[in-house]
Amino acid sequence: MKTIQIINAFEGITNTEVRDCVEGEGKIYFLVNAGKAAMAIGKGGARVQTAEKLLGKQIRVLEFDENPEKFIKNIIPTAEKIEIKNNIANVSISRKNRGNVIGRDGANIKILRDLISRNCDLEDLKIL
Repeated sequence: MKTIQIINAFEGITNTEVRDCVEGEGKIYFLVNAGKAAMAIGKGGARVQTAEKLLGKQIRVLEFDENPEKFIKNIIPTAEKIEIKNNIANVSISRKNRGNVIGRDGANIKILRDLISRNCDLEDLKIL
């Protein structure tokens, strides 16, 4: 399926507008507008489960925010400290959570960097 078809299918199931969509290994990341994540997920995760069955991949719903720090906190909930300097976000994460954020072979962090660069005026994301 092409990205536009995936977005249309997800929007049809969840009744929410998708701001951005990135596919990773076995996962699809949907970025929805502020305040719409719960609606997209549905009661007990019902809407996401329906979309996962239809699309055949695990789905992660992320919520956009105009404030870059809040946006980063939304997509990296385990972030302990976020500093933005010179269009670079420096995010402190505990050693315990660092592996989950970075992912195998850096797959997760690559997706997060893509979402941040495409939806914020930030050039890079550094994990500290």
